[in-house]
Amino acid sequence: MGKSLATRRLGARLLFVAVLLAALCVFVAACGGSSSSSSSESTSASEGSGSSESAAATEGGGEEEGGEEESGSSEEGGLVYFMAPNTQPERYIHQDGPDFVKAMKELDPNIEVKQEVADGTSATQQSQIETAIANGAKALVVVAADPPSSAGLLEFAAADEVPVIGYENVPLNGPLTSQVIFSPLSAGEQQAKYFSEQVKEGKLGPTPVPIVRLYGNKGDVYEVQMKKGQDKYMNPLIKEGAVEVTCENYVKEWAPENAQTDMESCLSKNADIRGYLGMYDGDVAGALAALKQHGLDGQKVKMFGGQNPELSGLQNLLLEEQQDEVYKPYPVEAKAAAELALAAVKGEEPPASLINAQVNNGADTIPTYEIPTIYGHLEEGVDPAALVQKAVDYGMFTWEEVCTGEAAQTKGCKENG
Repeated sequence: MGKSLATRRLGARLLFVAVLLAALCVFVAACGGSSSSSSSESTSASEGSGSSESAAATEGGGEEEGGEEESGSSEEGGLVYFMAPNTQPERYIHQDGPDFVKAMKELDPNIEVKQEVADGTSATQQSQIETAIANGAKALVVVAADPPSSAGLLEFAAADEVPVIGYENVPLNGPLTSQVIFSPLSAGEQQAKYFSEQVKEGKLGPTPVPIVRLYGNKGDVYEVQMKKGQDKYMNPLIKEGAVEVTCENYVKEWAPENAQTDMESCLSKNADIRGYLGMYDGDVAGALAALKQHGLDGQKVKMFGGQNPELSGLQNLLLEEQQDEVYKPYPVEAKAAAELALAAVKGEEPPASLINAQVNNGADTIPTYEIPTIYGHLEEGVDPAALVQKAVDYGMFTWEEVCTGEAAQTKGCKENG
């Protein structure tokens, strides 16, 4: 019996030691898990150099469930890239990118979003995509730097089974999981319809009205579709002799400085014009700068074609040197892109509630969320401040940002700035 008692005592001691060791392991694991979670939640916005920006959507996120993932990410977590085409238009860097980060953080705080800015070439954008995939990207949201030549980068991503979501100026001629875009056809129709009405009402003087037309980057989805929309109203005007297009050109990379150069070239051939039809705020601003070098302005030459609200466009509206604006609530598009990207990360089909069109991109039919555009224009006797207020209400800019320079002296800025 003594031996049996000793055995029982030894067993009790061993049991106690086992329990103590188990408790110690739990404590160590808990400490290690806390450290890993903290590391994964830190922002990487200050890391790297050049045009690459990064913001971790995990900032301020909740604790990981069960402590099973060392990175602190849920099964739906991972790395997603938002890829801008260039520094122009400015919206993709200052509005769409940050809006996308915010939307993704709200959908899944464990997803990290990095932003890249190309130089207007598909070669650079493909290099960035290759790096993103090497870094473990689970999805890419791409505003194409040069849509007609983007097949290579799409095929590269497809070969690595990384889903690509097209955004606004979408890539062409290759596989896409889905895409989101404000309707460029509608935007062009809205601009030219109002322009046509103004011509017919005699607001631009007797016919034929001599004008300059500048388009976007040749071959881009936006350029092609907007021109199609504009031509629906412009071709009849031209055919009946109500309008004479004295000069036209495509603005490389949509850059305002290129629009200014193109406009200067047009004016050097014939400065006797009464109207201008462009495609977005940046080319209107560039063309207006060229006009002023020739002693003209937006009062003498009516400037149409505002779109993608920029500070220059909103200021020109206040100064009544730009006639119209196509509004695009960027947060709406960014949120839709985040939902499409999250579905792609999970390996799911695009949400049926978003998809309202099927668009052929030259290689396949792409599930598309097409968002209607909103149009506004100057009205006689109405303060143009109301047009700026729309952009403020959509969260695009603040009055403080708009009311600088010459615009600060306008009635709208004095009352709201």
